[in-house]
Amino acid sequence: MKNVILFLGLLFVISCTKTETPSTPPPVTIAQEEPIKFSISPDISSNNYSLNKDTFDLIILINSKIPSQGIIYNVQVIRADSNLAVFKLDTTSSQSSTNIKATGFNIKGNYTLKITLTSKSTSTNTINQNYTLNRNRVYKNYLRSSYDLSNYDIWFSSAQLFKSDGSKYLNNPFIDEQSAQLDIDGDGLEDLFYFESYDLQISPTPNPPPSIFMNNGNILKQSIYSGSQIKNPHGVKLLIGDFNNDSLPDIFSNVAVDPPFGAFPFLNDNCHLILNSKNGLSSVKEFPDQGFWYTGCSGDIDNDGDLDIISFNFHNQAAGVKSRIMWNDGKANFTLDFNGIGDIPTAYQSELVDINNDGFLDLVVTFVPNGPTRTNDLRILWGNGKVFNLSNSTSINISPDWYLMNLDFVDIDKDGTKEVIPSGNYNHPAGGSPIYFISFFKSDDKGKTYSDKTTQYIDNNKANRFYHIRVQDIDKNGMLDIFSGEKKDNIRWEWNGSKFLKK
Repeated sequence: MKNVILFLGLLFVISCTKTETPSTPPPVTIAQEEPIKFSISPDISSNNYSLNKDTFDLIILINSKIPSQGIIYNVQVIRADSNLAVFKLDTTSSQSSTNIKATGFNIKGNYTLKITLTSKSTSTNTINQNYTLNRNRVYKNYLRSSYDLSNYDIWFSSAQLFKSDGSKYLNNPFIDEQSAQLDIDGDGLEDLFYFESYDLQISPTPNPPPSIFMNNGNILKQSIYSGSQIKNPHGVKLLIGDFNNDSLPDIFSNVAVDPPFGAFPFLNDNCHLILNSKNGLSSVKEFPDQGFWYTGCSGDIDNDGDLDIISFNFHNQAAGVKSRIMWNDGKANFTLDFNGIGDIPTAYQSELVDINNDGFLDLVVTFVPNGPTRTNDLRILWGNGKVFNLSNSTSINISPDWYLMNLDFVDIDKDGTKEVIPSGNYNHPAGGSPIYFISFFKSDDKGKTYSDKTTQYIDNNKANRFYHIRVQDIDKNGMLDIFSGEKKDNIRWEWNGSKFLKK
């Protein structure tokens, strides 16, 4: 009976219990992202924006609500002539404006700026826009010494040279002295200016006009010189610089034309200045004094903001034609000054460099003093902004057998005094081809004396034939190089922190 009562009780409880259906939670409302909108400052939407520098500073302004996780920015700059991407940026920002410095506009021409903005949380929320920019003429600082400007931007090879008809150019200007690199047309690429060699068996000596090889980024193609006529157009050492302060590179030509074999004297050449313009090398300024102008150099000797010139007459003992400083008035008008250097005999290499870091350019010159036997005098004439004089100089002892072809400089230990790196050749003691060498002279007393440290600083300093030697980080790896200007020569030493090792 008790069991029946318990069963009936349980049945009663079950029958009285309310059955509840599980409730469905209310739907969550997902906020719809506002489509990304942006504008750019400066406004370049008209697609005719011109740049006068290598960088473009822009601000991207977000004109819509910023997604919660921010915006992914993809910015690219592409050169139109080659589809080369010269700048790329990928970044994320939650700010309403983002400042960007786009680089790579160092070549004259058209560029495409591509901007793509994408929500980090919703990849379909994206927008992209392309803009066209034009880079105007590229202006470099050519108000520097001829030595500084001889350390060119590009390491050319003769394999890059082609005639105007597209055939290979077989002569090699990189083993001759009479060539120089400069950006003639302002496209941001160095071109090659070259006086070709000539045949000494022919009388009178032929002197063809200069060859100009224009750089298109891949090859250098020969073009005909179309500027004003040049008298005795055969410069030996060419000095690059902005001599009339118009921001364009000009060429001062030291002329020393060897006469045909057996014909003398040598004193029949005059220097000239080839002035550049926006239309190319268009005018020539001749200097009437005749001599054998084998070497020279240029720089702002008096620190007045323009480039002065030093030109040495190799045979200055004859006809009273003296070597000179040519003081510039800033407009390529020169006043001749013979003080201090006028009577230095038989100078054959010279450079203007601030050796002791005092703010004044010093004159480094190699000459052969008058005497019964041949000697080499390598001398630093210390600059004071006015004149140079042998009485205020430091002599570097070098072999009388050396024929120096280059003077280079570097402050390798950062002590404030530059080391001197002469290079050239001397006759092989057993006969045969000359021996080509690089040497290294260092001062430990702020330039009062120099000693030969070649074995300490240069490993295996002999090389095959070269002409131009340059000292700079040509492969852009942070280590200084000493190398032949002709890339095809494959002559190079690289600094390893304690010594230049041959590569």
